[in-house]
Parts: sequence; C-alpha cells; structure tokens
Amino acid sequence: LIVLRFTQVRSKDNCRQCFVMSSFVDPMLLRAVVAPSSRVLQPHSKRLPSERSTRDPWLEHRTTRTSAATAAAACVGIIAQQLKARRGQSHTNSVRLKTWLTCIANTSPGTGPGNADLELLQQVLPEVKELLVLGQSTEEVIKRLAEAVMVVTAAEGNVIVQQGEPDDSMHVVAEGEIVVQRQAAEGESPQERNGGKGDYFGAECLLGNTPHKTSVVAKSTCRLLRLDRKVFDEIILDAAKASSENEDAEDENDDDEDGLTCSPADLVEIFIVSDSTGESASASVQTALKQFAYCFGSTCGTSRTTVYRFVRKKEEIAKIVEEAASRNALLVHTVMDTAIHDALTSTCESHSVVCCDLWGALLASLEKKFGAKRSGVSGRRQSVSDSYMQTVKAIEYTRKVDDGVLPHLWKECDIMLIGPSRAGKTPLSFYLAQRGYKVANYPLVPDEEPPKELFEIDQEKCFGLIIQAEPLAAIRAARMKQFKRSNTDYANLNNIKKEVSWIKTFYLRKGPKWPIIDTSDAGVVETASRIMEILDRRKGDPLAAAYESPLS
Repeated sequence: LIVLRFTQVRSKDNCRQCFVMSSFVDPMLLRAVVAPSSRVLQPHSKRLPSERSTRDPWLEHRTTRTSAATAAAACVGIIAQQLKARRGQSHTNSVRLKTWLTCIANTSPGTGPGNADLELLQQVLPEVKELLVLGQSTEEVIKRLAEAVMVVTAAEGNVIVQQGEPDDSMHVVAEGEIVVQRQAAEGESPQERNGGKGDYFGAECLLGNTPHKTSVVAKSTCRLLRLDRKVFDEIILDAAKASSENEDAEDENDDDEDGLTCSPADLVEIFIVSDSTGESASASVQTALKQFAYCFGSTCGTSRTTVYRFVRKKEEIAKIVEEAASRNALLVHTVMDTAIHDALTSTCESHSVVCCDLWGALLASLEKKFGAKRSGVSGRRQSVSDSYMQTVKAIEYTRKVDDGVLPHLWKECDIMLIGPSRAGKTPLSFYLAQRGYKVANYPLVPDEEPPKELFEIDQEKCFGLIIQAEPLAAIRAARMKQFKRSNTDYANLNNIKKEVSWIKTFYLRKGPKWPIIDTSDAGVVETASRIMEILDRRKGDPLAAAYESPLS
C-alpha cells in the first residue's frame, strides 16, 4: 500500500526531506523529487537501473518540464502500473494504490497576486457566505487578505481538492474552468456543476478542521488564488484587536469633550431666499450640508431648509427676516436685483440675522474682471444652442432605448447601464441624459443570455449596477404593492439573494472590465457623479478631462 499526499509543495528541500526520511523510497520517485524542475520523464536511453522489466513505462510518457508535485504524481502512476503487473505474478492479496494531489504548486516560493487578481479578490471575498466576518470587514482588511494569497496552478484533469478530506486553505479561481463534484448519499445521484473565474471553494476549511464538502477537478489549466488559514486568522484577529482599541480611544475622546459640540436635539434652520426659482441656491446648500452628514443627529443636531422663491418686494424681505430672527435661522440668498439685495442685507444686520450672499463674491470678481457692473436682472432665459439641442437629442435617445429595447441602436450610446430590475437604471439614465449623455440600459435576468449587441459595443461604455438584496427586496415589494400584489417570487428575499449572487458572477465572467457601482445607499446624483468621474479619469488628469463651453 502506497499513500502519498502533496500539499503546499514550494521547494526542493521540502520534497527531499519527505522522501529521504522514508526507508522504502523508490529510486524513480526519489529522482523525480530531488530534481523537480529537470526533465524527470526520461527517454529510454537513460533508463533507471531499478527498472528491469522488458516493457519500459518511461517510453509511454513524453519528456516534459514540470513541478515537483506534478512530477511525483506522474511517477506514482508508473509505480501503480508496476504494482498491478507484479500482483498477478507474486502477490495473492490485492494491492491498492490511492493518490491524493490536493494542490499543484507550480510557482516559486513567495509568488503573489497581480493587480487583476487583487481586484477580483476584493470583489469575491466580501461575498463569501460561509465567512460572515468578511462581509463585515473593512476595505483595508479585505485588501490585506487579497495581498496575502498565494498563486498556484492546476493542470487539466488534476484533482485539486477531494470531498471529505480536511484542508486549511480556500481557493478562488482566477483563470480557467473547474468541475465541482459532490458525492450523493445512498440512493441519490451525484451532483456536478461547472465553475470558472470568480468561483471559490474550501471557504469552510478556514474555520477549522472541516473537510471539503465537494471535490474539485481542473477542467482546463487553472490559476488559483489560495488563502491559508494561518494568514486568515492573523489578519482577522489583528483587525478585531485594532477595532477594539479604536473604539476604546473614541470613548475616551468623547468623555474628554466639554461643550465643544451642540446637542443632537438641536435643529439648525436655514432660510433660502431668491428672486427667481431658488434652484441654484438650494442645490448649493444641499451640497454644503453633506459635509456635516456624518454628525447629524449624533453630535451636531439636524437641519431643515425653507425656500422662499420669487421674492421681489421689500415688504416680503422684512417678513422673512423677522421670521429668521425668531427661529435663529441662517439666511442664504441669491438676490440679483440691487435694490432688493441692499434691503435684504441691511434688514439682516438690524435684526442680527446671519446672512450669506452666495453669489456676492463671485459677481464682485466678475465685475472686476470684465470692468463692468452686473445687470441685476433676475431669472434666466434658456437659449436654443447646440449644447441645448444635444441634450434634447440625448433625452429622446434614452427614452427610446429604455429597459433594454432596440439593441441595434446601442452602438450609438455614450453609456450603457447593466443591472437587476429596480436597481435605479431608468432614473439614472434620464439624469445623465439631461447632462448630454446618450444612455441605454439593460435589465439582467438570471440564466437569460443578454443580446449579442451588449458585447459588440465598446466595453468601456458599460457600467454594472449592483444593489444589496435587502433594499432591493423592499423596493420590489413596494412596487408590487402598487399593483396590489404580494408574495411574488419577484420580491422574495431568498430569490433576490440568489439573483444578486448570480449577477455578481455574471459581471466577473462577462464584464470583467466593467466598473461595478453599488446603488444600495446611493442616490441618482451620487451614482451619476461616480460614473462621470470614471469617464473623466479615463481621459487622464483633470486637465485632460476639462470641458470647454461654447462662447457666451
């Protein structure tokens, strides 16, 4: 009986120690291990002295350059042939041979992942359902784990892991295809499925001496990213310790603070005054408020804005300022009429109301630059310019191809959005269209192949949208409620979890270069800004991505 097990074979010394310590080492096997990177399968002119049979098994194998584990495995096969031949001649009892090859280490010691591997791991690791701690880990912890993996390869047909065998490593497929096999219980048929880039196996082995639940065979030559349990434990435990220390430090800092912040119950009132629609002022204030979102309701209270539009009389100014004074509000304005502007400023001073002129400094600088005074005319008139017509055409195109229709027109798009149903593709498409982009979108359906036109367009135009299962289920349930329907598979949380998992795998296989944007907690404006930022960054630095407007 010969039982061999090769794991984490990384150097000649490892193999030499294993086999030289054995008293019954077969010379063929020893030779393969001592010189793993040499031509171990020799032609008949260099026959080994220990092999005296008339039929030389070495003649049946092509000369090749291979790793230690692969070479040893080949030699074991040769020994098996010899044992079978001898069994009929000198052995009455049957002889059984079993070989485990759990990891093909075809790389030099210390080989780490490349940039593409790191990106893949940063997508896959947080989604490993067997390891909940990864889903709760920070990006920094995931990055450390990704950088700590080892790159290994498996030749076509190799058994990478065996069901029921204990192990201490998890593998992620970086390249190639695998077959995942599960031996069924008595009376049931075995299960088998194919896998590829982004699939993982052995996650349960990182939790302890847990045997593999499936066997995995390399369907083609594979590059695998292996994460060992020792490394996993070190990084996760270090992260937990650091998190605990940070929480203690934050608690101490909170205890030391003495009246430096307002009460969480405080309400900050903001009045916005405009002699036009007030849209620009409202947008500017909302953008500024985002800088304080981290402390709303915790240390700096909350805010509320009140917008006063089309304010063009001094009597109206007086009433608004009195109300602001009674509510201790900050007054922000974009009043262009000079008479109303002066009245507003003086009234705020007399009532001790803090007043902020949003456009004052800008207009003063423009007056100095142009050598002319502002007109003081409120409102704005939309001119029918080339850029205006471009926006109109973009909106019309986006409306026409919404929800995956007319694939033959997709080649005209500037942006293609791909994602699950109710992930926000349509509102995002029209928001971007109002900024001059022609946007198409396609809703992904599990196990349904998208039109070929999706992969024929420039792939740099494609953006994948993803959303967490729980908020997606809530959105779909609300949608079904509008139609007075409930308990549908469309809004079922378990089905949605499977759908989200399938979509992530789809992105890895079909769109490995697509930027993936999570819309779970992001609004349309934030997501659109992210897409526009990516498009600009592809052009180079901000100078290269600068937009030059037509002459005014």
